[in-house]
Amino acid sequence: MLYFVGYHDAEDSWTGCFTRAVRSELLRLRVAFTELPPFDWWGPAAPVSHYLRIKSSAEDVWLIGWAQSELIELVAAKDGRKFGLVVGLTAGHLDPLAFTQAVVNERQRLALYDGIFANSQWCKACISRAYPEIAGRVAVTGFPFDYQELHPYLKQKKEQDLVVFNQRFALEKLHILELEAARLLSGQGFRVQHLSGVTEERLIRSNPSLGPLLAAARQRGLQFIHNPDKHTYLQNLAKAATVVTTSIADMLPVSLIEAIYLGATPVAPRTLCFPEFVHPDNLYTPYDLTEITDIALRQPKRFHLIEQYAKEAVVGRMLAAMGYSDF
Repeated sequence: MLYFVGYHDAEDSWTGCFTRAVRSELLRLRVAFTELPPFDWWGPAAPVSHYLRIKSSAEDVWLIGWAQSELIELVAAKDGRKFGLVVGLTAGHLDPLAFTQAVVNERQRLALYDGIFANSQWCKACISRAYPEIAGRVAVTGFPFDYQELHPYLKQKKEQDLVVFNQRFALEKLHILELEAARLLSGQGFRVQHLSGVTEERLIRSNPSLGPLLAAARQRGLQFIHNPDKHTYLQNLAKAATVVTTSIADMLPVSLIEAIYLGATPVAPRTLCFPEFVHPDNLYTPYDLTEITDIALRQPKRFHLIEQYAKEAVVGRMLAAMGYSDF
């Protein structure tokens, strides 16, 4: 039996996308599995007693969507091999996971697994550098995307003068660099938007220092667009001819991969995980505003290696690593 523990199935979050993609692929492949209640860093309290009641056997396998979860400590002594997916690291000082309020005993928890799945080569390198004692147990699987969910938006007409930033408006995404890039792009005649699932008012309430930055963004031609749901977000994203990321803390960016699938020209830094799937012609030297503007002006149409993250490929790699020989 495969025990699968995903994330909370939020419709508008990548966590829900992960859980639905893995679930649907296991069903398609007719893999016998039991889906257990989710256990992640932001959802409601997990039903601990539910996990403790399980009587697993040595032939069973556990797949835990958030490897750093306290769940691994609860089930480590149970029979069966344990595998967990890493999507972010507290060992990365700018990784969003480092900003959570939860106590994450990362080194101790990752050491309890028989195998660790990393969502990118960059992620594996970060794990191996921070925790060399478990480097030999890390396999790169990617993150599973159900691209079928994006198909309805492929018919959306592109607006060739529209450049979008669709990452969080946050420190680890270099929002200062985003502002300056927006100023230069606006000066070149582009319309520049920032797509967000959070309103400006809510952002400022959570971090008052963002107030002046958002005001400065408007002065530089950056239009802040609130998207109340995923449908609205994907409609707006699908209009963009170009999508720019300034992130310096991505293990694998769901937002950029979605944009590429929807036909946008990506503009990404030549660092972290981005060279693993973005064509070299679409990569800029980190922090180089001139190169960002140049790529947006040229809009090079290149092939980007995002099919490696299709749910069929990713779940297949996970199953093979867990010992399911048919996959």
